[in-house]
Amino acid sequence: MRHRKRIAIGAVLVVALAVATAVARAGVSGGAAPNVDFKTGGAFSTPSGSYVTVTTSSFAAGGGVIAVQFSAAGWVQDWKSGGVFAGHDYAALRARVLVNGVPLSPGSVVLFDNTGKIGIKAPRPTTASFEWAGVIGAGATTVTVQVANLHAFDNAQLNHFTLTVQHN
Repeated sequence: MRHRKRIAIGAVLVVALAVATAVARAGVSGGAAPNVDFKTGGAFSTPSGSYVTVTTSSFAAGGGVIAVQFSAAGWVQDWKSGGVFAGHDYAALRARVLVNGVPLSPGSVVLFDNTGKIGIKAPRPTTASFEWAGVIGAGATTVTVQVANLHAFDNAQLNHFTLTVQHN
């Protein structure tokens, strides 16, 4: 009976060690970010296909984890008839976050689009939110949110937005 218990305990330890090793190899990282800064705004529009700055937030960071969330309500219209998605015209507003001029992971994302509505020029309001995260060094830090249309001369409008930055 004791021999079976030892084998069972040994098996449990081997499984626990295997799980711990797999988790360590997964490269998962994280941490706490106790300071929160936020800004709100709106009434921002652009026909640009190049990135333009929507808002910035500057602060003294303690170094470590940074998490940036950008939420917006607005719309994008396909005025150029560029891009085709599933046989329909496609317009999209891309967003990215820079920390001290360097893109924060995962980089540029589609914040919202016109859902391929062909021939509809009226604004189709929508909301979206996305989060970027990374690790930064200590010191003066500037977070910049930029947006760009997928195609120049499409029209994108941010009616309201909130930038939230969590950091050490």
